[in-house]
Amino acid sequence: MDADPPAHVAKHVFAYGTLVDPRCLEEALGHKHLGERLAARLTGWSRVTSVSYPYPYIVETPSGVVDGVLVMDLSPLEIDALDRYEDVEAGVYRRQPVEVEAFGCGRLPYRFQAQAYVAGPALPRSTAS
Repeated sequence: MDADPPAHVAKHVFAYGTLVDPRCLEEALGHKHLGERLAARLTGWSRVTSVSYPYPYIVETPSGVVDGVLVMDLSPLEIDALDRYEDVEAGVYRRQPVEVEAFGCGRLPYRFQAQAYVAGPALPRSTAS
């Protein structure tokens, strides 16, 4: 896994589940997010749903594609809030550096370095739904 950027650097997060809903994002952050939100796509990953866990998660899959939203310019405090929301400390999700294609910044997609909350050690690794 790549090293995290320095703590003072704002980050972008690729959201594909509950955080796609602006109301849910605001609730998780504790305030309205004033940054940009762009339609985005993550390749090499698949979205998984399971009867044993009520929320979607993503796992690496070479031919997979996940559509979502790129939430731009989150502060370190906002990232900490999202880590708590995603139960990173408990191992439910882990934050992973990824590269996403974002749309809405011109005719062609633009590539951004971002973070994504992916299946942590407490979630199954199977892509069987």
